[in-house]
Amino acid sequence: MSLIEYKKSLVVKRDHLDFNRHVNNLVYMQWALDISREHWLSEVSEEIEERYFWVVRKHYASYRKQAFLGDKILVQTYVKDMRGPFSDRIVEIICRGDLLVEVNTQWCFMDRKTQKPTRVLEEVRALF
Repeated sequence: MSLIEYKKSLVVKRDHLDFNRHVNNLVYMQWALDISREHWLSEVSEEIEERYFWVVRKHYASYRKQAFLGDKILVQTYVKDMRGPFSDRIVEIICRGDLLVEVNTQWCFMDRKTQKPTRVLEEVRALF
């Protein structure tokens, strides 16, 4: 069984490129943040979204290969682990079957009202 829970495709555009004419590292990070948010919103109720949010605690990115203008990219993600207020999420960025970048992000679950970390709800754990 695949661990991948959510994926999307995109095409590298000119504004994704840096001065070396390949995808800028910050763009990869933005893609990782974007797919993480999209996955979250695709699974949770409006009520949960109104009461809780996630903040990044730390990122680890492994850059392996480059992507260039016009490349078709697959961005895919899954939640690896949840414990206490923390969640470890993996994002893989792939082109032509090759892993370009792997991002491991530790997220912290936050209560909107108190603005403090809170244990991930069992209801949320069950979704991911």
